[in-house]
Amino acid sequence: MVRLQESFIFVDLEAQDSDEVIAALAGSLFEAGSVAEGYGKAAIERERIHATGLPTRPFPIAFPHADSEGVHQSALAVAIHKTPVVFRNMADPDEELAVELVIMLANKSPEEQIETLRSLAELFGDPDKLSELRYLKREAKIVEWLKRELAL
Repeated sequence: MVRLQESFIFVDLEAQDSDEVIAALAGSLFEAGSVAEGYGKAAIERERIHATGLPTRPFPIAFPHADSEGVHQSALAVAIHKTPVVFRNMADPDEELAVELVIMLANKSPEEQIETLRSLAELFGDPDKLSELRYLKREAKIVEWLKRELAL
């Protein structure tokens, strides 16, 4: 079961770069006991090697994560940015994307991670769904929406 709670949601996050976003999301997961202390650092390092930005419409998103070894309990953390933050494109790492929505994954197994990524990609392949989530302003509504849409 994937843990999702209000303390994992950041609305109108102001961050200078992708490292700051990843650190904030991983920090919330660490504080709740879902991941080990080094999970954020591992996700930042992984992002440098394997970019996670996706050029979705109507705006780009990113799914940063690290390997499952630092995960105590599977969880998702979400940042909706006040102003876009640059992440590199997964398919073309030389391309920078102005990302407005970040969902950090923390999965206990590689198989679960693949399934979670598949569910998120399917959901956010629909521009209307992506916009719907982007413009929710309350943490509780975002948790409710994601649990419903992802059947968590």
